[in-house]
Amino acid sequence: MNIYRTLFVGILFVLSSNASALLPFEKTGNLYVSMWDTDEIAVFTPDGTPLERFTTLGLDGPRGIAFNPANGEIWIAGEFSNAIYIFNHEHQFLRTLEHDDFDEPVGVTFKTVDADASDSLVYISNSNGNEIMVFDQSGVLQRRFTAPGLVDPNCSAFMADGSLMVANRLGGSHGGFGATNKFDNEERFLFDFTTPGITSQMAVARDPNTGNIDEDDTLWVTSGGGDTGIYEFDQNGNLLTTLLPADIDDGRRIIPQGIAFDGDGNFYVVSFLNEVLKFDSLGNFVQRFPTGDGTSRSMAFQGCQIGVDGVCLSPSNISGVEAESALSTDSDLVLASNNSGGGSSDLLLFFLLSSCIVGRISVMKKPEHNRL
Repeated sequence: MNIYRTLFVGILFVLSSNASALLPFEKTGNLYVSMWDTDEIAVFTPDGTPLERFTTLGLDGPRGIAFNPANGEIWIAGEFSNAIYIFNHEHQFLRTLEHDDFDEPVGVTFKTVDADASDSLVYISNSNGNEIMVFDQSGVLQRRFTAPGLVDPNCSAFMADGSLMVANRLGGSHGGFGATNKFDNEERFLFDFTTPGITSQMAVARDPNTGNIDEDDTLWVTSGGGDTGIYEFDQNGNLLTTLLPADIDDGRRIIPQGIAFDGDGNFYVVSFLNEVLKFDSLGNFVQRFPTGDGTSRSMAFQGCQIGVDGVCLSPSNISGVEAESALSTDSDLVLASNNSGGGSSDLLLFFLLSSCIVGRISVMKKPEHNRL
C-alpha cells in the first residue's frame, strides 16, 4: 500500500491511497457537548466524567460543534447570536465567522478535498434560510445550495463516497416533519427519505464501522419528536434498525438530539433531557451519564494524537519531530478516499468531522426565543 505523509500543524499524519473510512477520528479524546440554555460548552471524558465548561461573551444558543482539521480549532454555531464562534484547543476564544445572511446557523461540518487541510471548506446549516452555506478557511462565502422541501437543515455528514446527508428538521417530500436529504459529491440533490415515527429530525451521522470504503456505509438519525427514536438507514433510505425508548436501558423517556462516534466505533446520543447515552457499534445500549444543567443539544469528540505514554495530545501540544516519534502506524485522523479515478492525483479526502447538529423542539429557551 502506498503511504503518503503530510505535515499538519506540526503533526505528521499517515495517509493511504486506499485510506479506510473507519471513523471521523481514529483516535478520540474528550467529548464536547453544547449546553443551549447556559450558552456554554461542557467537556467530559468518554466515560462521562465532567471536566470543565467554557464560553465567551456573545455566544447565544450554542449548537453545532466541529474541530477544524487544519489547526484543531473548535468551531461552534451560535444559533441566536447568528455567528460561528471559534476557539483554540485550550478553549480560548479567537474570533467569529459572520455573514449578513446568517439566520440562526446551527450546523458546522468540515470537508477537505485534497491533502492540505488548510484548504478545508466548512459547511454551515443556515436553518431559517433553508440552505447550506459553504465557506473557505478565511470565512469567505464560496457558494450556497438548497433542495426542494429542505426546511430547517440541521446536522450534516459526509459519507465515504463524498455524498452529503443533511438532517431536515421540518421538511421532506413524504409528508409530516423531518427527513434526510441526500446530495451527491457535487452538491446536487438526489432524494430524501424518512420513516413513520420520525417527527422533527434532529441529527444524522455516518456509521463508520464497515471498515471498507467500497462497502455501503449506513447512517444513524434521531427523532426529537414523535417516537423520539434513533434509526439506522442504508444510503438508499432503507430502514435497518429502530431503537425506541422502550428498547434502551430501563425504558425511561429520552429526547435524542446529536450523535457522535468515538475512536472505538461506539456512538453517543445526547438527549435534550440533559444526559448522554452510549451505544456500542452494533447499537446495544452501554451506559448513560448526566450533562448537568443547561439543556444539552449537540456534541463532538476531540480528535487527538496518542503520545508514546498513551496520553491524548492536541495538535498544538507537539512539534513535528516529536509528532513522528509519537505516531502509531495508522492515520491520526481517518480520511475517506474516493479512488474512482484510479490514481493518486484523483485522491479525494474527506475529513468527516460533522458534529451532528440537532434541531429545535417545543421549548422556551429565553423569553425572546420561542422554539417550535
